[in-house]
Amino acid sequence: MDYDTGLKVALGWNRRNMELIGVWPEPTRTDERLPNFKVLFFMFLIFLFGILPENVNLYFIWGDLDLVMESLTMANVPAVNATIKFIYAWYYKESLKPVIKCFYDDWYNVKTEEEKALMLKMAKPAKFISVWCSMLGLMMLVAYHALRIYTIFRTDKASVNQDRLIIYPVYFPFDIRPTSRLLIINSAQVIAGYSDTIAYTTIDTFIAMLIMHICGQFAILKKKLLRLMDSDRHGSKGMDDFQRELALIINKHEQLNGLATTIEECFSMLLLIQLLFCTIEICLQGFILLNVILQNENGIFHFQMVHFIIFISFVLVHIYLYCYIGEMLLVQNRELSDCAYESNWYNVSPPEARCLLFIMKRSIRPLRLTAGKFSTFSMEMFSSILKTAMGYLSVLLTVI
Repeated sequence: MDYDTGLKVALGWNRRNMELIGVWPEPTRTDERLPNFKVLFFMFLIFLFGILPENVNLYFIWGDLDLVMESLTMANVPAVNATIKFIYAWYYKESLKPVIKCFYDDWYNVKTEEEKALMLKMAKPAKFISVWCSMLGLMMLVAYHALRIYTIFRTDKASVNQDRLIIYPVYFPFDIRPTSRLLIINSAQVIAGYSDTIAYTTIDTFIAMLIMHICGQFAILKKKLLRLMDSDRHGSKGMDDFQRELALIINKHEQLNGLATTIEECFSMLLLIQLLFCTIEICLQGFILLNVILQNENGIFHFQMVHFIIFISFVLVHIYLYCYIGEMLLVQNRELSDCAYESNWYNVSPPEARCLLFIMKRSIRPLRLTAGKFSTFSMEMFSSILKTAMGYLSVLLTVI
């Protein structure tokens, strides 16, 4: 496998999907007019045929609990969440270009087969995550659209409210029953839903790709540090060579810390919003399952159950992904400090051994992926999210 192929493996579907909606931070691109046009076009469709009329429609259905819950879980909350991700990715595109440039440079400057193997060890899971999260999102979208289109075709247009004749129930201040208007609105909603799903999924897998790449670079640094401190190799090195190689390791360590900090600064508040919305989505979906689907006769075999399973899996996979990469980042950063301590530092002179303190001291301050700078993503946090969502669901069922 050549390095270009390895880079394609590492990128997975992230570049393709993000270029489709215009938010890929390509460092070599200077003309952003076409990507910006794509962003504005999709945002126009999302706001005009999705978020704005969906929220207006809540006013007209407020007395019907089932319709309100359906609108919130199927349209409003996921659409707002995805749109916020879309805006964040567009806003911070320039800030992320140096990160992508370092990503490219790491692949093009690989020197040994061992380094390439360590990078591929992280790149292959990153590609798997991007592909299967995208497929899961498309499955969820197709399941919902198929159900809605089937329902619309079987509905008598004259006997129902017009918001039930479109894929995402919304309110428009004009008659949409003519066939031509229905086709235009439904087609626009399909495109808006597709672009929203891409934004929802790809921003998450993009962050995961970057964090896993950084973790792979940490693994390479650990190998280099252990090799540098090896007594057999060190015997043939002078003080100048040792300090030169150690300086390269320290500089690379500091660069990785800077990349992780950039990602954290760009997406910390977004992850807080993601955390809140995912908790709400899990709670509301649980409410629909217990109060709508299971009260249906033969409800367990209803098509809605299939969509519920896909949707809740979609939400849980994405929040688990953040907790997983957050835990990985914490562990890799800590292990580099442990590696410096456990290396053969006693085989080198005291001045050389003291140089390792630069790495150990810097690793005391952990690299973290946080939600709003106050809650660190980890596996422990994932269990807390589930407990919180179930707690909210219990309160909702008790009150209603």
